[in-house]
Amino acid sequence: MNAMDEKTACPSAGTPVDDEPSIHDLLNEARLWLQYAHGVTTTLADLVHESDELDPKQLSLSLEAIAAMTQAGLERMGEAHVQWAWRGEP
Repeated sequence: MNAMDEKTACPSAGTPVDDEPSIHDLLNEARLWLQYAHGVTTTLADLVHESDELDPKQLSLSLEAIAAMTQAGLERMGEAHVQWAWRGEP
Protein backbone atom coordinates (compact mmCIF):
# COMPACT_ATOMS: atom_id res chain seq x y z
CA MET A 1 0.00 0.00 0.00
CA ASN A 2 1.07 3.51 -0.71
CA ALA A 3 2.33 5.69 2.15
CA MET A 4 -0.40 8.23 1.48
CA ASP A 5 -3.55 8.41 3.60
CA GLU A 6 -6.40 6.26 2.28
CA LYS A 7 -8.69 9.32 2.15
CA THR A 8 -6.90 10.85 -0.83
CA ALA A 9 -8.91 11.62 -3.93
CA CYS A 10 -5.95 11.16 -6.22
CA PRO A 11 -2.67 9.76 -4.95
CA SER A 12 -0.68 12.17 -7.10
CA ALA A 13 -2.61 15.15 -5.75
CA GLY A 14 -2.30 14.21 -2.09
CA THR A 15 -5.42 16.19 -1.17
CA PRO A 16 -7.73 14.51 1.33
CA VAL A 17 -11.29 14.00 0.12
CA ASP A 18 -12.72 15.37 3.38
CA ASP A 19 -11.05 18.75 2.86
CA GLU A 20 -13.56 20.99 1.13
CA PRO A 21 -12.28 24.19 -0.44
CA SER A 22 -13.08 27.28 1.59
CA ILE A 23 -15.59 29.86 0.47
CA HIS A 24 -12.68 32.18 -0.26
CA ASP A 25 -10.98 29.53 -2.44
CA LEU A 26 -14.19 28.81 -4.34
CA LEU A 27 -14.82 32.48 -5.03
CA ASN A 28 -11.22 32.94 -6.21
CA GLU A 29 -11.58 29.98 -8.57
CA ALA A 30 -14.91 31.33 -9.84
CA ARG A 31 -13.31 34.72 -10.51
CA LEU A 32 -10.45 33.07 -12.41
CA TRP A 33 -12.76 30.97 -14.60
CA LEU A 34 -14.92 33.99 -15.39
CA GLN A 35 -11.83 36.06 -16.22
CA TYR A 36 -10.65 33.29 -18.57
CA ALA A 37 -14.07 33.24 -20.25
CA HIS A 38 -14.01 37.03 -20.60
CA GLY A 39 -10.53 36.96 -22.13
CA VAL A 40 -11.42 34.28 -24.64
CA THR A 41 -14.68 36.07 -25.51
CA THR A 42 -12.83 39.33 -26.13
CA THR A 43 -10.20 37.62 -28.27
CA LEU A 44 -12.83 35.72 -30.24
CA ALA A 45 -14.84 38.91 -30.83
CA ASP A 46 -11.72 40.64 -32.18
CA LEU A 47 -11.01 37.71 -34.48
CA VAL A 48 -14.59 37.66 -35.77
CA HIS A 49 -14.48 41.41 -36.50
CA GLU A 50 -11.18 41.11 -38.38
CA SER A 51 -11.96 37.90 -40.25
CA ASP A 52 -13.11 37.86 -43.84
CA GLU A 53 -14.53 34.37 -43.54
CA LEU A 54 -15.34 32.28 -40.49
CA ASP A 55 -14.83 28.60 -39.87
CA PRO A 56 -18.12 27.55 -38.24
CA LYS A 57 -16.53 24.48 -36.64
CA GLN A 58 -13.76 26.50 -34.96
CA LEU A 59 -16.22 29.20 -33.92
CA SER A 60 -18.54 26.64 -32.33
CA LEU A 61 -15.64 25.00 -30.47
CA SER A 62 -14.57 28.39 -29.14
CA LEU A 63 -18.11 29.19 -28.00
CA GLU A 64 -18.37 25.80 -26.29
CA ALA A 65 -15.09 26.50 -24.47
CA ILE A 66 -16.43 29.86 -23.29
CA ALA A 67 -19.61 28.17 -22.09
CA ALA A 68 -17.59 25.53 -20.19
CA MET A 69 -15.40 28.16 -18.49
CA THR A 70 -18.46 30.21 -17.55
CA GLN A 71 -20.19 27.10 -16.19
CA ALA A 72 -17.12 26.20 -14.10
CA GLY A 73 -17.12 29.69 -12.60
CA LEU A 74 -20.83 29.62 -11.89
CA GLU A 75 -20.62 26.18 -10.26
CA ARG A 76 -17.87 27.35 -7.90
CA MET A 77 -19.78 30.52 -7.09
CA GLY A 78 -22.89 28.45 -6.37
CA GLU A 79 -20.96 26.06 -4.15
CA ALA A 80 -19.48 29.01 -2.24
CA HIS A 81 -22.98 30.42 -1.77
CA VAL A 82 -24.24 27.09 -0.42
CA GLN A 83 -21.33 26.86 2.01
CA TRP A 84 -21.90 30.43 3.14
CA ALA A 85 -25.62 29.79 3.72
CA TRP A 86 -24.97 26.45 5.44
CA ARG A 87 -22.29 27.80 7.77
CA GLY A 88 -24.01 31.10 8.35
CA GLU A 89 -20.80 33.02 7.74
CA PRO A 90 -21.10 36.76 7.17
